[in-house]
Amino acid sequence: MVKPAYDLIAVGGGFAGLTAAARAAEDRLKVLVLERDTEDRYFCNSRITSGVFHVASNDVRLPAAELIEAIEVETAGYAKPELVRAIAEAASPTVEWLRSIGVKFVQGVGYVNKRQHLVLAPPRRMHAGLDWEGRGGDFTLRTLEAHLENRGGEFRRGAEVTGLVMDGVTCRGVTVTENGAERKITASVVVLADGGFQANSSMLQGSVTAAPERVCLRATPSATGDGIRMAQQAGAALTELGDFYGHLLADKAMTVDALWPYPNMDIIAVAGVMVDGNGKRFVDESRGGVYLSNAVAKLEDPLSAVVIMNRKIWEQVGIEGIAPPNPLLLDHGGTLLEAPDLGGLATQLNMSASALRATIAEYNEAYHGGHLMTLDPVRGAGRHEAYPVDIGPYCAVRVSAGVTNTMGGIDIDANCRVLKPDGRAIPGLYAAGSSTGGLEGGPNVGYVGGLIKAFAFGFIAAGHAAANIDGNRSLK
Repeated sequence: MVKPAYDLIAVGGGFAGLTAAARAAEDRLKVLVLERDTEDRYFCNSRITSGVFHVASNDVRLPAAELIEAIEVETAGYAKPELVRAIAEAASPTVEWLRSIGVKFVQGVGYVNKRQHLVLAPPRRMHAGLDWEGRGGDFTLRTLEAHLENRGGEFRRGAEVTGLVMDGVTCRGVTVTENGAERKITASVVVLADGGFQANSSMLQGSVTAAPERVCLRATPSATGDGIRMAQQAGAALTELGDFYGHLLADKAMTVDALWPYPNMDIIAVAGVMVDGNGKRFVDESRGGVYLSNAVAKLEDPLSAVVIMNRKIWEQVGIEGIAPPNPLLLDHGGTLLEAPDLGGLATQLNMSASALRATIAEYNEAYHGGHLMTLDPVRGAGRHEAYPVDIGPYCAVRVSAGVTNTMGGIDIDANCRVLKPDGRAIPGLYAAGSSTGGLEGGPNVGYVGGLIKAFAFGFIAAGHAAANIDGNRSLK
């Protein structure tokens, strides 16, 4: 057999791909990262991240048994048990490895449960719009790339991977286009790590939403699902694709850059009442911003969703959390509608006044009677406290579903090997980060954590590949 040109090729220059490549280079593997973008500081989700490390909203340094329990609760048992254990056991070692190569962290506090978390340093200055240059994600990508190159690895920008080189059922490399020319590059192992499909409207259509043009891309346009497509063409199984991680944004975030990725509207949505264009509740507000964003995306018209509250909620709750909507929404071109009564608010919303009054009356009666769980849909006793909406003036914010990254994707095992529909691994093919599925989503739209999913899966894939490439540089 002809010796492959590389031991490991990572497709994508985000956290997952760079971690896999840098970690493999430490084991003296010949590695290559292929990144489609040509810019020095290419625009990707990893670069603009808020940098909060967590596992299902828990500190990544907790014992594995506690993290396993947290993931199972968050995902309502949806996550594949082998992936749950893999993430829980790899979380702390992955962080220690990142520290060892120069990645920096500070302590932060999560706004969902007020627990301590590690945050990539230097931390983002959590204000409206983008703030990434020199911040944690940007610094970490440059640190990973420098470590990769110091260990003899290669990084190529402007290299678009268009397909996998398959020898029967075995992956032998990739097809790549550089400077307008297409060629094949062989490798013992390929790691697909180019992200999800949130920037691909045709893939969003029918799975995430029926109206992709009416949801907001709360992310960079780099993740178009190419790795998922290539894996499927190679015979890989895919998990369910319909869920995503995201937050509620103001409707004007669709056109006003200063209103994404922050401020998000979650904090007021979970405190108030969410209605559709007919003035009817359609979701349990207590479930949190990720769940609510998915529910909004599933509406026939995702831009019909409105948060109804009163001035008290806006002034007391709206100022809380990271990058709070009050005052950032109004300071950056957003709109807060206000009226002394619900009829006046309905007029501004072009909504049935009688329907809105009935919805809010039913909600307030259930609130004061202590039977919110009897509503349809219920208002549960979740993470977020309910507030009455019975004293004016009344306020409203039109919202959009902000899609940050998709949760479904390539089916993998605990070693990040890509699986076929029959459960067997495709030799030579791995996947890591947001291109993978099986860990998040389900009935709770459970979110385990994008950063830990990227770093830990990249770390796991590299370790397994290095241990299974023999001296002749072919996969055992």
